[in-house]
Amino acid sequence: MQDVTRWGIDALHRAIRGLKCKTAVHICYGYGIKANIDWKQSLGEEWRQYEQIFPALAKSRIDQVSLECIHSHVPPELMALLKGKDVLVGVIDVASDKVETPAEVAATIRTALKYVPKNRLIACTNCGMAPMNRELALAKLQALAAGAALARKKFGRATAKAKPRRAAKPSRAKRARR
Repeated sequence: MQDVTRWGIDALHRAIRGLKCKTAVHICYGYGIKANIDWKQSLGEEWRQYEQIFPALAKSRIDQVSLECIHSHVPPELMALLKGKDVLVGVIDVASDKVETPAEVAATIRTALKYVPKNRLIACTNCGMAPMNRELALAKLQALAAGAALARKKFGRATAKAKPRRAAKPSRAKRARR
């Protein structure tokens, strides 16, 4: 984890250099690989590793941080360390074939809203859904949509809109052609 602050943030900054779009990083504990499963079992009931890297991410030029939240052992209060960032909150567990209910999705959003402002919270899946069969993936995405709608109804909509990005300056070649 010390590598994140030692060289990882600089690597992210190099990766986004020159981009004119929103940038994001997904923090993932990995799925299905025996080494990951064994490592996660060694972490205990509460995974506090994010506590070491969230402050560095909060200071970084990355716009958004994507996190696993539902069924995570990461204490939700650590999301508060990402102040100033959009936080993509994983409300769908892609490591399970169980389809979440809208109420479960809304409950995960409610928990995240204790630490992330509404205008900075984006509900999403914990990770990619590529290994999942299509019907299951669609059912989980429907649960995500229904749960987010339920959360908006219960907790209200975000009032502040994200700042629009400035348009990129034309390249030298385009300026020369004018």
